[in-house]
Amino acid sequence: MRIYGHRGYDAKYPENTILSFKKAFEFGADGIETDVRTTKDGRLIIFHDDDLKRIFGIEKTFDEVTFDELRELEIDGEKVPTLQEVLDIVPESGYGIVEIKDRKAASEAISEVLRREMENRVVFSSFDHELIKDLIKQFPELNFAFLLGEKQRELDAQKLLEEFILHKPHSVHIPKDAFDIFGEEQVRNFLNFLKDEGIDIFLWNTNDVEFVRKHLDLIDAVIIDEVERFVEVFKSK
Repeated sequence: MRIYGHRGYDAKYPENTILSFKKAFEFGADGIETDVRTTKDGRLIIFHDDDLKRIFGIEKTFDEVTFDELRELEIDGEKVPTLQEVLDIVPESGYGIVEIKDRKAASEAISEVLRREMENRVVFSSFDHELIKDLIKQFPELNFAFLLGEKQRELDAQKLLEEFILHKPHSVHIPKDAFDIFGEEQVRNFLNFLKDEGIDIFLWNTNDVEFVRKHLDLIDAVIIDEVERFVEVFKSK
């Protein structure tokens, strides 16, 4: 099971910063998970939210801020990085998950990964399933993932399963909440069908070690905040 640091090692360091990503690898994570979007002037940057309010207290969206304006801001002394800067610090043995937050970012983000010949070590994910379907058709040699969350809560599980099997993504990324919402038996059956089709299962939105231990037979990777604790429990041997 691979361990990915959520937005780096965001339990201890400013999320989605170079410091956070470096610390995730330093403390033993196999990979990092991050978010890519574009600024007003089309630059690829790493940021989760679609506006600056939560992190910087500024009432602006990314359609309203240029790259140069963004780089004037700091998160505990750390600047908002570009995707290029993040990929450059991934070690040769390291992995990455790039969540595409903005459709406009998809093509250039893929180009950056291909330019570095990192296609075997990076998974592109998104809640925008139509985007992922299109990208799977365009780049069948790359790794793409359907990200499950609140948007998919009301969808028919059987239809969702059929779509996943039809499009054969590298992985499906499912939140722990799904087990609470739909029940363990139904979720396990759903995930076992996917695994039988050769689709990996990544678990996100949990730092519950015992829950992960209980479901190790299903899980190929976890996306977690508490890097050191998970590395100690699952990789110390």
